[in-house]
Amino acid sequence: MRRNRSWLPVFRPASFAGALLLAATTIAGAQEAAQPPIAGTWKLNPQKSGAQVPPDYVEIRQYRLRADGYLVGLLFNGSGRGLRWLQFTAKSDGKDYPEYSDAIVADMIAAGTRTPRSYAETKIDDYTTAWIDKVDGKITAQGRKIVSKDGQTLTITIDGQPGARVYDRVP
Repeated sequence: MRRNRSWLPVFRPASFAGALLLAATTIAGAQEAAQPPIAGTWKLNPQKSGAQVPPDYVEIRQYRLRADGYLVGLLFNGSGRGLRWLQFTAKSDGKDYPEYSDAIVADMIAAGTRTPRSYAETKIDDYTTAWIDKVDGKITAQGRKIVSKDGQTLTITIDGQPGARVYDRVP
C-alpha cells in the first residue's frame, strides 16, 4: 500500500544550499575567539575536486573556534534522496573527541548508547591540520586539511587515496 506523502516538502538543492548557508552564518554568529584560517563556511567544488557526484548533490562545511579553544566542525551533505550531517567539537591537540552524525544520534537515542566514532586533529601550522577519524578506536581515515594562503580554498586529503576534496569559501 502506497502512502500519500503529498504533505512532505519538495527537496530543491538550491533552496537547501541557501538554508544551510543561512544556518551556518547564524551558527557562526558572535564569536569572542580569534578565528583560524579554516573558520567560515565552505562549499564543495566538484569540478576542482574531480568528484563524481549527482547533479543535485551539495556538500557544505562550516568551522568556528569557540572562546574556550574548541573548534566546532559541521558538515552537511545530500541530494534529492536525502540529507545528512556530521559534527565534532575538538581541540587541535591530537586527542580523540566524540563525533556525531544524524544516524549515530538516532541510534544513541533509541538504544541509549555512546557514539562509536571519534575525531582528532593536530595543528601543523596556521593553514594545515592533520586529522584522524576512528570507529570503535580503529583508524578509518586520516589526512590533511589545508587552507590556501589567500584563505579562499580548503583542500582535504585522505592518506592513501588519489585526489582531494576542494572547497570554495562562501562569502
